[in-house]
Amino acid sequence: MITIRGFAKLCGCNTQTLRYYDRIGLLTPAKVDEWTGYRYYEEKQALLFVKIKNLQQADFSIEEIKALLPGDDDLLTAAFERKIREQQQKLERIREIQRSYLKETMDMQRLVSTIIGFMEVQLNNPALWEEFGINMDRKAEITAKAHEMLANMIAKNRETLETITLTLDDQAVTGVENVIQAIQNGNLDSAGRILVNPDGTEEPDGVPEDAAVMFERHGWSHISEWIREMPILKETGERYCVFRLTAESAANDIGLPMMMLVMTASEMDELKGGVTCNTALSRDGQNHFTLLYKKATDS
Repeated sequence: MITIRGFAKLCGCNTQTLRYYDRIGLLTPAKVDEWTGYRYYEEKQALLFVKIKNLQQADFSIEEIKALLPGDDDLLTAAFERKIREQQQKLERIREIQRSYLKETMDMQRLVSTIIGFMEVQLNNPALWEEFGINMDRKAEITAKAHEMLANMIAKNRETLETITLTLDDQAVTGVENVIQAIQNGNLDSAGRILVNPDGTEEPDGVPEDAAVMFERHGWSHISEWIREMPILKETGERYCVFRLTAESAANDIGLPMMMLVMTASEMDELKGGVTCNTALSRDGQNHFTLLYKKATDS
């Protein structure tokens, strides 16, 4: 028999380690003095200590170690081989995550910088801010809200950027690469300009027949005359902003759809649903606006 202090020196560890192994049932003393509580070990238990230490260093769990301790060297060698294969698979999985992370990070950076850059351009016309009755001193505040809206959109798609979809007129562009490419190629600029179309029809394209009219104003000169009267629609659904504008209207601007989106989002903590802005040239020489709404159906 040997004292716990002597056994610790033999094993090259400290007594706290041996007490821990005893407490979790891995290596119990050969004898405990009932009067003094002193622990005593047999020198041959050092072989068990070697097993425990190596299995623990190889990342075996306590329960796995307990099951392996009674086994011979062949059993432990096979267990080490299995653990090596598991660790190799785990390492490969980590490498895959690393590659995915780097790609996702670059995609996210490109997406954010590209869309924010596009948005800044859309909102850069002082005449449009004046049309909405917003002092340019509030530009930073409103733009920050637009950035928040973008962050919310990206947050909802963080699991896979390939789910991000942007609609250009009646054509949907899906996937981060396609969205970025569409913006960089100027497709959005082109789509924005053709919204004001001299050949525009009286009936708005892309608005469902069952969308309900929630608000409308006709014969106005500036959007600021009615923008604050628009109802706040807090339920999840699609909002359709339909403009019929005179050629002289200051609202005839590429940034109008983006501004309507930002103004809609600025009234709510979270924009639930989408906003579509449909614009064409008025045929009666007056400005018209209609807000239609279609509540989302439960799936």
